Amino acid sequence: MPKIILRGPLITQFNRKEIELDGENIFEILSKLDNNRKYILNNKNEVKPGIIILINGKDWKLYDNLNIKDNDIIEIIPVNHGG
Repeated sequence: MPKIILRGPLITQFNRKEIELDGENIFEILSKLDNNRKYILNNKNEVKPGIIILINGKDWKLYDNLNIKDNDIIEIIPVNHGG
């Protein structure tokens, strides 16, 4: 089962640092994880701006195939900044 590692304030929002969720592709897994909370995905089921998704250390946008394997590691990193 793929391992999801949460970073920054997402650890507090989800009450854990690591989660294992099953799914065929990255969007299925993110949808299960976010579960309509809108921390990671917006209303159009797209990754929100300011969220970095890495699959095995590589930006998810660089993959041609977004299918996930059992041993994949998905990191979700919010970009925090202040003003």
